[in-house]
Amino acid sequence: MTLFNLAKKNIKGNLKNYLLYFFSMVISVVIFYTFSSLMYIPEIKDAVSNMASTMTQTSYMLIGFLTIFIGYSNAFFTRKRKKEVALYSLLGVKKKVIARMLFFENVIIGTITLLAGLLLGVLLSRLFMMLLLKLLGAPIVVSFSIPIEAIITTAVVFTAITLFTSAQSYLLIYRFKLIELFQADSKGEKVPKASFISAAVSIFLLAGCYWLMFNAMAMLAMPLVLVGTYLLFRSFTVYSLTRAQKNKAKYYRGINIIGTSHLLYRVKGNALMLTVIALIITAAVPYLHAAFSEYATTEKEAHNAAPFSYLHLSKGEASDDQIRSLIVKDKDHPITDQLSIPVIQVKGKTSAPFRDRDELPVNLISEQTFHSMKQVLRLGDIPDLSDNEAIAIKKYIDQPASDFAGKEVDVQLPQGTYSLTINKLEEKEVRLTSGAELLYLVIDDTTFNGIAGQLSPLIYKAYKVEDEKTTKETSDVLMTLAAKETEMRTFYERYKHLQKFTGMKMFVVSSLALVLLAASGSVIYFKQLTEAHSDKGRYDILRKIGVSRREVRSTISKQNLFVFILPLFIGVLNAAMLTLSVTIQYDADLSDNIVSFLYAIAAYGVIYLGYYVLTINSYNRIVNK
Repeated sequence: MTLFNLAKKNIKGNLKNYLLYFFSMVISVVIFYTFSSLMYIPEIKDAVSNMASTMTQTSYMLIGFLTIFIGYSNAFFTRKRKKEVALYSLLGVKKKVIARMLFFENVIIGTITLLAGLLLGVLLSRLFMMLLLKLLGAPIVVSFSIPIEAIITTAVVFTAITLFTSAQSYLLIYRFKLIELFQADSKGEKVPKASFISAAVSIFLLAGCYWLMFNAMAMLAMPLVLVGTYLLFRSFTVYSLTRAQKNKAKYYRGINIIGTSHLLYRVKGNALMLTVIALIITAAVPYLHAAFSEYATTEKEAHNAAPFSYLHLSKGEASDDQIRSLIVKDKDHPITDQLSIPVIQVKGKTSAPFRDRDELPVNLISEQTFHSMKQVLRLGDIPDLSDNEAIAIKKYIDQPASDFAGKEVDVQLPQGTYSLTINKLEEKEVRLTSGAELLYLVIDDTTFNGIAGQLSPLIYKAYKVEDEKTTKETSDVLMTLAAKETEMRTFYERYKHLQKFTGMKMFVVSSLALVLLAASGSVIYFKQLTEAHSDKGRYDILRKIGVSRREVRSTISKQNLFVFILPLFIGVLNAAMLTLSVTIQYDADLSDNIVSFLYAIAAYGVIYLGYYVLTINSYNRIVNK
């Protein structure tokens, strides 16, 4: 019991150092509990069909990262405690007793964070669920409940992680000799040699990986990003700092000599940490951007996939009239456009660079039909066509549109082959069916009517109504009817499907990004505070020789800014190149993607700035009292 009390006393004495660790761990417990509890909430399960698999995969990712983060954080605390452990040993305390004390400390910390996280998770779970339902576009009325299964899962996972880190602390006293423990803070790092060649190689590798990204080889670029980023921190920073030392006017101004020398002295130890954080940002920001972008463009994508409010394949006059009467009956959503779209489906062969060119599915529509659709679908004008000319409409192609002009398409008809010459390819989209995008050929009315004499067209009935995002009741009735009698596509059904998918992605990615951000900010914080305790004596000497507190704080701010801003800048640069290359490759909307990327950077940067301010304040309290 005495040993347990001593462990509690040690925790109280180091409470300031543990606070941010507590904060990061509590956030992790809250998010993990939230993910676990979502699988057992009826309202969430009804809104999302694949909830269990999504949450399970996310939980595994979270467990893996948290294990690494907690182990890494524990290593920092271990280093700080080495001298204290050595003192206990010197006073005659047995190694077994010291090991048990360290084990108890970890268990107490783990228990407190687990209980605090579970309590906060239970209190905030309803808020998180309402937020998720809001993102999914589902009714946000949710009952308050505490799933016991989620509490048990969270407790088991974090207990296992706590026992793992406690075992690390337990073995500390056995891994090092007494003299090594006393000299833990005095062990210095050799200043790495500045190499222009190595620094140039790091820039060359990063430039090379950006070139690969913009040439559709992003997967090949990823290993180069890793190596280039590490060399940048390991060599380029050393080279830059040694160059700064040669700028005598600036180097000897104030106490810049202290800040620059400190960074150069510590750069080897910081290189791996800064690389890991930069790579975390490189990976996290594009995912966060993608989540923002996809959620923001949900309505636009729904219009691309389902351009009409209601669209169905005609199965006869009686069925068509029944469907139309249901649409007309909805007085809150009056019809603004109504179209009848004849389409002839044929197979063809072509010399144009389409996929499946030897057995090409082709949908033929007449000029008259095209002109009736173009206003609704915003297709623009096309030139007048002669007997055997056609305008091809297909958005996603592998070659420039000019490569298709003048090519022939031979379509198979009951009475033989009919050749059509592509006048122009329009990189636009017509969606009348679900599944893969099909090729549409617009031909003149006379040719269409002649082919219709050999093959009966399929007739699609299309309707546009006002405020189509709120047509739930009518859409549900029509989709139920479609399951029995006819094919039906509604804008509302597609919009809600995409909203659920992007909303869930937004929730999951944002939660994971928050954990990654809290962890990476905490790692820098722990590292810098470890260095602050090691350097406290040096700053005491500076204060004694007349250096003002203001000058010391200025130096602390600059050297911490370097440690915080460099991985953020490199991570954002890597992420920006990757995002821009993907945007250009897939011909996505550049302005929308830039806005979404800026949102992701702003969300990441604001919290990252908070960690920077917290770090310099804590560092200053340690060395500048």
